[in-house]
Amino acid sequence: MTEESFAERLRLEPLAGLRALRKALREEERQVSYWRRLVQGRLDVARAVLAGDRPSAEKLAAAASGSRPESREGTSGSSRRSPAVARLADGTRDRRLASLAAVWDKPIPWDDPVPLAEVERTLAEIEADLSRYRRDLHERVDACTAELVGRYRSDPRELKSLGPSAR
Repeated sequence: MTEESFAERLRLEPLAGLRALRKALREEERQVSYWRRLVQGRLDVARAVLAGDRPSAEKLAAAASGSRPESREGTSGSSRRSPAVARLADGTRDRRLASLAAVWDKPIPWDDPVPLAEVERTLAEIEADLSRYRRDLHERVDACTAELVGRYRSDPRELKSLGPSAR
């Protein structure tokens, strides 16, 4: 869908549909951001190993699970799970995550630099794809927000539907 056709879709969308679309896009962005962070963690570890570093078990576990290793202050990172993890795990794979799922299911050859370098390249490509997709989602959320603001400015009575109903 082109930007112009998306903008036209927004103009034609009823207010409730526009709000629902914006909410769905924001949730999708959260899922994509989650997966991007997981890929970045694995990519960081793969690059460290290729550079001669031997990551600790804590770093490997953090990269595998998507959480952050404990900081020096002793606070642990978030272990929040996204619905994207459940979708990937239960086999209902989103087409945009297909390459990620294939890489995720494959053991990482930590002790063999040639295949590890290939894994690193693949992770870098996936991270770039996820970053582009995330930017596109941000642009769409922004377009929805701009359309909502425009409608509220042209008809302030629509704002009443956002608050508690009058009794």
